[in-house]
Amino acid sequence: MKRITYILLPVLWAFISFSCGSASKVNQNKSKAMADIDINKMPESKPAPKIHFKKPEVFKLDNGLTVIVVENHKLPRVNASLRFDNQPLRLRDKKGSDDLLSGMLGTGSKNLSKDEFNSRIDFLGANVNLHKGGFNINSLSKYFEEVLKLATDQALHPEFKQEEFKIEQEKLIESLKSDDKSTPSAANRVMKKLAFGAHPYGEITLIDHVKNLSIKDVINYYQKVFKPNHAYLIVVGDVEGQKVNEMAKKYFGNWPKAHPVKGLPLPIIQNPAQTEVDFVHMPNAEQSEIKLAHRSDVRRNNPDYQKVLLMNSILGGDFNSYLNMTLREKHGWTYGARSGFGTDKYGDLFKASTSVRNSVADSAVVVTMEQINKIINEKVNDTLLYNNKQKFMGNFVLSMEKPSTIANQAYRIFVDNLPEDYYETFLQKIDAVTVDDIQEVAKKYLHPDHMRIIVAGNAAKTVPGLKKAGYPVKFYDKYGNPAEAPKMNQKIPAGVSVKSVIDKYLEVTGIKEKLNQIKSLETVYTTQVQGMELTNISKAMAPNLSANIMSGMGMVFGKEVFDGTKGYKESRGQKADMTPEEIEKHKNTPQPFAITGLLKTGKLDRIENINDTDYYVIVDTLDNTEYYFNAQTGFKEKEVKHQKVQGHEMTQPILFSNYREINGIKLPGKVVLKTGVQDMEFKLKDAKINTLTKADFQ
Repeated sequence: MKRITYILLPVLWAFISFSCGSASKVNQNKSKAMADIDINKMPESKPAPKIHFKKPEVFKLDNGLTVIVVENHKLPRVNASLRFDNQPLRLRDKKGSDDLLSGMLGTGSKNLSKDEFNSRIDFLGANVNLHKGGFNINSLSKYFEEVLKLATDQALHPEFKQEEFKIEQEKLIESLKSDDKSTPSAANRVMKKLAFGAHPYGEITLIDHVKNLSIKDVINYYQKVFKPNHAYLIVVGDVEGQKVNEMAKKYFGNWPKAHPVKGLPLPIIQNPAQTEVDFVHMPNAEQSEIKLAHRSDVRRNNPDYQKVLLMNSILGGDFNSYLNMTLREKHGWTYGARSGFGTDKYGDLFKASTSVRNSVADSAVVVTMEQINKIINEKVNDTLLYNNKQKFMGNFVLSMEKPSTIANQAYRIFVDNLPEDYYETFLQKIDAVTVDDIQEVAKKYLHPDHMRIIVAGNAAKTVPGLKKAGYPVKFYDKYGNPAEAPKMNQKIPAGVSVKSVIDKYLEVTGIKEKLNQIKSLETVYTTQVQGMELTNISKAMAPNLSANIMSGMGMVFGKEVFDGTKGYKESRGQKADMTPEEIEKHKNTPQPFAITGLLKTGKLDRIENINDTDYYVIVDTLDNTEYYFNAQTGFKEKEVKHQKVQGHEMTQPILFSNYREINGIKLPGKVVLKTGVQDMEFKLKDAKINTLTKADFQ
């Protein structure tokens, strides 16, 4: 192996020398060219590229179905979709029947069972997705007619079976139960309910609604919305328009025409009289979900539409936008902040959103409002507008390479009542937008004085700061119903201190009476991740020795060892010595019970109420970790570690429960790491006392 390396080195060196010499000449030429460029002068704008919009073939069946065909013979594939343009209906206590319909379509028709349908689709190598809004098809062109026939049969002649209904009902209930604990889901629900108000889009699906639904409710909803009068069949790909028209007549021609069901006139979405904070208390949340919303008055057929697109791109629609660059890049509070104007012709919202840790939620709200006011009150930079135009044009031109884009645009021309040359002149309208236009539409369509600021997070850590910002704060539960303000800023009772809290913890765990007798402790916890068992072994010995090993499938995934004077970390075969700061921290951490270190470094910060239970929260002043002790039982039930990762502050909640006695002391039987993606639940397998030696920390 070494010999091969010695032979290759001279060859590589010669190649590098040649490349560098060539690159040097190229760089000299580039430098000469760059010298002639004035970097302070904005590039001259060139005319917007001309888009040749390929007009689709359009057919209309006698029953009202509109067929839109875009031929593209580059690949032997076809994409097709069935869509409806129905006025939204208020479902009230029948809400959820629409979601169940999505699950039940494709589970069998009057002509073909679910298994037969799925088997046939698989055999043809196609993808078919049926849902409450119609269906989507992806197929080889030679099998397209057969796939269209199968999908149409399932969509127009469904056999709603009670057993399938029960399956979908249970699945939906379980999904809602999962969402019930989610802070982002709570924020979304409350935003919909409050911002849309009495509008059908403000309805949310509740578990009780779903439990009370019957298969008849799903059938009734299906019969209301699956009508050809407002239906569109859009076909894109390796097909001929006339043949598609013949297929449509063959498979959709007998679909009976009927008058679509219309509800009451849609109410106008109302903005609040003044900007307010609508707070949702999520006691276990370490992150706050922030959503700002008001009515959107922007539609695709609005003459200002292109201006608003660019204005929003600068505000929050692009990575380099005001919101993202301020909240993410400048402050490091979030991984992303975005904004956008909804354009649904039946009613929609302007929304801005981000997710930050609770302690900076008030600051994030203030900064977001500052950026919205900035684009209203200050003209944007010419270069910034130019760059956004160029990026927008480039993305638009690239999207036109996709036949599905053309089909969607053709569909939009119909449903949004757009002129036929709308997309052909789109980029010219983008190119014509000026700095003054940006400020004009910002003033016209942004309403910072009539905004709903929905915040879902921990009230004790967030609400005091929000109130200082000057906004009225209203409280709602996670379903958008008015709620009482949670307990906050409780006074710590006389006599309660860091020492009293730690003493009670040591007492209820049985550690206090054995503290001087226990010189070492080894615990073993196990968990399952994607079917693989992981084992975490923690070792600790007086006065300050510690080791932690994570392993599975005969491999060590991570290891950290401190022998009292020095230490190292090992991961994926890479080993690194501890830094002087890490060594100092380990030296000052008493073992085998590190919690006693809080007697020196802890600060009793507050009482926090979570789900009607009070907790004493002690903050370690050295590393800003929070420890939650149940005020009633004395057990530690939670830790929250705060740390910086790549410039962004992260939180790592760890939950402790099911304390059980092993060798005379009580240890958490279950430890849950909240990762934000998938919780890792560790169970206590074993614990050993006074069995370790210094050799175990090498």
